[in-house]
Amino acid sequence: MSENDNLLRDPDAWSMKKKLVIGLGLLLPLILVPIYGTSKMGKKDESAYTTVDWGAYRQLDLATNRVPPALQALDGKKIRSLGFMVPLEDNRSEVMEFLLVPSPQACVHAPPPPSNQMLYVRMVGASAKTLFGPVMVQGVLRVTSQTHQFGTASYQIYGESVEAARSD
Repeated sequence: MSENDNLLRDPDAWSMKKKLVIGLGLLLPLILVPIYGTSKMGKKDESAYTTVDWGAYRQLDLATNRVPPALQALDGKKIRSLGFMVPLEDNRSEVMEFLLVPSPQACVHAPPPPSNQMLYVRMVGASAKTLFGPVMVQGVLRVTSQTHQFGTASYQIYGESVEAARSD
């Protein structure tokens, strides 16, 4: 007699095996989803962001304020840009607002950098740690000017994250 013949003759054995299979089918996703999910925790999907360099920002014509189509296409999109942080809040280890400029020399001394070389970053949610080296900012770009005490920035970023730039 095979095991299948025993299952057909013993309804309790069949019922127990059926419950075990159904139970495993229900439990397996509950076990695998947290394991799969934790492997991605803390990692950003960088492919969701378009990297924008300073050459692209410089394309905005300051004389006419004309925005080229390539920049207009980025308005409202998730971008990432490398630059240097100029905190707008004094003596703080974390900030909610700062300027992003292309080089450490492009600080806010007189005269400030041209407006197409300053991005006003307003953090959304959590503040950003004040960093004094190159940083990578990720967030939503808006091609709109923002005036502040240090001049006018031609762009705004609704910042989602700021990290020290990696030297890969």
